[in-house]
Amino acid sequence: MKRRLLLAAASVFALSVVPAFSAEMGTDFSDEKSDAPWGFSTSGAVLRVSKSAVAGNATPKLEFGMENQKGGRVATKKFSPAVTGKTISVSFDWFPGKINDKGSNPDENGGQVTFIDSDGKTAFALDFTHNGSLSYRAGNGKPVALPFARDDVWYSVSLLFDVRSGKISGTVKDSSSGNSADIAAEVSGGEFSGVIAKMTLTGIRTSGNNITWTTFLDNVNFAVEAISKNSITTVAPLPYARVYTGTAKDVKGLNLPKKVPVTLANGLGADATVSSWKSVGKEWDCEKEGVYTFEGTIPASGIVDNDLNKKAVQYVYNRLPVPETERQAEWLDRGVIAVKAGKGIFVSWRIRADEFKEKLSFNVLKNGTVVAKKLSVANYLDKKGKPGDVYTVETYKDGALSDTAEAKASADSYLSIKVQKPEGGENGDGPYTYSMNDATVGDLDGDGSYEIIVKWYPSDAIDSSKATLTGPTLFDAYKLDGTPLWRIDMGLNLTSGAHYNQIVVADFDGDGKSEVFLKTADATTVYGVTDGKIDTSNVIGVIGNASDNGKWISREGKSRGHVTGGPEYVTFFEGMTGKILDTVEYEFPVGNVSSWGDTWYNRSDRWNACAAYLDGTKPSAVLGRGYYARTAYAAYDLVDGKARLRWSFDSAKEGRGGALGNHNLAVADVDNDGKDEIVAGDLTLDDDGTILYAMDGEMLREKGSHADAIHIGQFDPEVEGLYVWQPREEPAVASLVLHDAATGEAKLVYYAAKDAGRAMAANITKEPGYNFWGAGGSGAEKGGSVYNIYGETLVDRSVVPSMNFKIYWDGDLLHELLDDLAPLDCINLYKFDELSRTLKETVRFTGTHSNNSTKANPSLQADILGDWREEVVVPSDDDTELRIYTTTEPTKYLIYTLMHDPVYRLSVAWQNNGYNQPPCLSFYLGEDISKTVRSKKIPVPSVIYPGRK
Repeated sequence: MKRRLLLAAASVFALSVVPAFSAEMGTDFSDEKSDAPWGFSTSGAVLRVSKSAVAGNATPKLEFGMENQKGGRVATKKFSPAVTGKTISVSFDWFPGKINDKGSNPDENGGQVTFIDSDGKTAFALDFTHNGSLSYRAGNGKPVALPFARDDVWYSVSLLFDVRSGKISGTVKDSSSGNSADIAAEVSGGEFSGVIAKMTLTGIRTSGNNITWTTFLDNVNFAVEAISKNSITTVAPLPYARVYTGTAKDVKGLNLPKKVPVTLANGLGADATVSSWKSVGKEWDCEKEGVYTFEGTIPASGIVDNDLNKKAVQYVYNRLPVPETERQAEWLDRGVIAVKAGKGIFVSWRIRADEFKEKLSFNVLKNGTVVAKKLSVANYLDKKGKPGDVYTVETYKDGALSDTAEAKASADSYLSIKVQKPEGGENGDGPYTYSMNDATVGDLDGDGSYEIIVKWYPSDAIDSSKATLTGPTLFDAYKLDGTPLWRIDMGLNLTSGAHYNQIVVADFDGDGKSEVFLKTADATTVYGVTDGKIDTSNVIGVIGNASDNGKWISREGKSRGHVTGGPEYVTFFEGMTGKILDTVEYEFPVGNVSSWGDTWYNRSDRWNACAAYLDGTKPSAVLGRGYYARTAYAAYDLVDGKARLRWSFDSAKEGRGGALGNHNLAVADVDNDGKDEIVAGDLTLDDDGTILYAMDGEMLREKGSHADAIHIGQFDPEVEGLYVWQPREEPAVASLVLHDAATGEAKLVYYAAKDAGRAMAANITKEPGYNFWGAGGSGAEKGGSVYNIYGETLVDRSVVPSMNFKIYWDGDLLHELLDDLAPLDCINLYKFDELSRTLKETVRFTGTHSNNSTKANPSLQADILGDWREEVVVPSDDDTELRIYTTTEPTKYLIYTLMHDPVYRLSVAWQNNGYNQPPCLSFYLGEDISKTVRSKKIPVPSVIYPGRK
C-alpha cells in the first residue's frame, strides 16, 4: 500500500497547510497508479483515476463506482502509520454523484465519506442519500442535516479534529453556488481514539434495492499539529475483566492492571504504567450485576509522554452465578425408533433430563426375546434384525424395571409420514401449486410424543422486496403415524414468503399440551378432519371477517401483494384441535409504511417470532416486525385462555436499536438471571423488553448492522456462558464477528468490506472449542479461513464450503455439516476429516428436496426421536411424504434428549424464521471433554412437567 509523502517529493499539487501545522500527506491523483490510486483498494467495484471532465473538474481525480450490485461496496485507504497529532486538519473535494433508488424514502440507497479511527470506530462521516440532503455525523452521534441536496456538484470540505477535546469543526462549500455551511460536532473520549487510521468511500445498499453509483474524490490533504515521538497515540483495548457477584468486595479486589500496552507516535509499542484507576459512571457494587467502567491515569515517564492525555479503560463484567432454576418442559416418552441399517436394524431411544443422573440400564428385546442386556447407552445395532421385527426397550433405574416401550422396525432408514398435498389455485396473477416447506414440532395432545406441523408453500411465494399476489400459506398438523389433526389456511390477507407467517409452537399455558401462535388476519381459517381426510367443509374457526378475504392486500404498483391496511392480529390456537383460543390486535400494525424505512412494504414485511421464558418458568410468544430500520417486538402470554400483552419494544420510540436485526434470531438466558433474552441479531433485548445491549461500537461492542445468519452457544469449554457468531451485511462494518452474548464484547473480528451472507459455528475438530467460518474475504485477516476459538487458522474456508446447518449425527461429540451443495440436488451430510484436512460426504438423502432456494435447509432438524442425536426432516421429491431420517451409527455416549436443553428447545422453535438456522446448545460438547460426558458431568437442567406428578 503506497503512502505518498508530498513533502519529500516535488509535485504540481501543493498541500494546503494550516498555520502551525505540518503537512502530513495528500494527493491530487495526478501521478497515482490507476489500479491502486493513493493506496485505495476495493472489491467488486470500479476504482481508478479518471481524467474525464466532471462538473468543470477536468484534472485527474479518484473515481469509485458500482453498477446494479446486490451488496454495498467500499473503497478503503489505510494510513500507515496512522495520522495523529494534537489537532488533525483534513480537506478534500467530493462529488457525490447520482445514486439509484426506487422509492421516495429519504433513507434509501446512499453514499458516504468516512474517517475511521484506530479502534475501527467512525470518527466522522459525510453522508448523502438519493432522496435526502447531505448530512454529517461525529462518532455515534445523530446525523446533522446540511443545506445541500444536489448530487451533481463538487463540495469542498475542511475539517479540524481537536484530539484532546474531541471537538470537530469545519465547513462544507458548494463550489457551484459558493454557499457554505459550518460543521460543529463533538465526540466523547471513548468514541474517538484520536488517530485516523482509514478513509473510506462507501456505497450503502438497502434491502430489495440493488445499488448503482459513481462518485469522485479529489485534492485530499492531511496536516497535523505535531506531538512528541514518544507520546502515546493509542491505548490498546483491554479485554473485559469478569468476576461473579459477591466475590470482589471493593475495587482493590478487582486487581485492575498496573500496566497497559500502548502505541507511540513513532509507531513503536510500549507498556505504560497506570498510576490510578477510578470508576466512570456507576460506582462499583459487588452485589449488583452489570458492566462497570474504570478509567486509568497514565503519567508521563522516561519511556512515554502523554501529550494527548490518553487514558486506559477497563470494563468489568460483574456476572451473576449460574442460576438454579426450574423450567417447564415437555414430558417425553422413550421415543423408540427402529430403522434399517445395512443388513440389520438400528434401535435407539431417549432419556429425559430428570433421569440422566440416575443409575440407568437398558434391555432390548426382539419379538419378545432379549437380544441385549444391561446396556449403558441408549442405542443398539441388531445385525440380525429385519424389517417388521418388534423391538421392546426396558429401562431399569437402580436395577428395578421402570418402563417399557416398543417400535416396529422400518424397511427404510427413515420414517415416512404420508401427507395430504393441497390443491393449487389462481390468485389473479396466475396459477400456483403447493410444495412442502418448513416444519416444527410440539406435543399437541400431551401424550409424550411429538406431533409435526408442516408449512405448505405456494409456488408464487415472494421475497418481501417483490410485488405480486400470492396464494395463501397453509399449516397442517400430523401425528407421527400420519394421522392428520387440522389445517390452518392463513388466507389472502397475509402474504406468502420466507419472511412471513412465522409459527411458534410451545406449551404457553402450562397444561402439558402445546399451543400454536401465529400472526393472523381476516379470513384465516381452521379446517378439521373427516374420515381421516382434511376437510375444507369442516370449519373449526375463522379469524375476523371471513368475507374480507383478500381485502387488505394491495393490488397496486410496488405494494402489490403486500398488506397495506386493515386489522392485523395475533392468535393462540389449541394444538390438539386447532380451536381458536384467543385473538387480539397486533401491537405494531403497518400504519405509516415509511416509518419502517421504505415506501414499498419491503422493510415493514420482515418478521421474526420465537418462544422465550421471560418469567423464567414458562414460555411467552414473541413476534417482531422490521429489522433493516425500525425494529419492533411484542411479547404475549396465554393466561386463562386469553392473550395478554406482556411488553413491547419499538426502536422508533426508544430512539435506538433499529437497523441491527437479522433474518432470524436466537433466544437464551445470556446474563444468568434465569430469564431469557431475545438475541435479535446485533440487538439483544432483556427479558423485560428493554435493550440489554446493542452492537453500537461502544465499550468494545463492534459496530453492527443487519445480518443473514446467527449462531449462539457455549463455544469455549473454558468459559462459562454463551457467545454469538454472525456475519454482517453492511460492507462498512466488520463482516464476521464473535461476541460475548451477555455484554456484546467482541472476541474475533474480521473486516472484508462486503455483504457477508453466511457463517457457521460448529465443533469439527478434537481440539478444544468450536470452529468459525463465514463468507468473508480472501485471506485469514479478512475472514477467509476456518478459525478456532483463539482466532487461529485451521484451514482455508474453501476446504469447508458448507455454511448451512451443523448436526450431531454420528457417534462422536463433533458436528457434521448438513447442506445441499449443488449439483447434488438433495440434502447431504458431510464430515470434516482432520487427517486429510478435507470435507467428505457421508450420507445422501436421495429422493428428497431441500427448502428455500439457495438456503437449502431441511424442513426441520431436531432431536425428536431416539437418543440424543438429531433427526433430519425433509419432504420427498413429489411432496407426498415427509421423511424423518435418523442416524444408524452406534454411540458410546449417553446424553439426555437435547430437547430438554433450554437453548436447544427454543432454537428448534425459532429455527424456521426467515433464513433458517440450525439449533444450538446451552452447554459445550466436544471430543476434548469425552471423559466428562461419559462420567455424566455435563450441565443438566432442572425441569418441570406440567400436568404430571
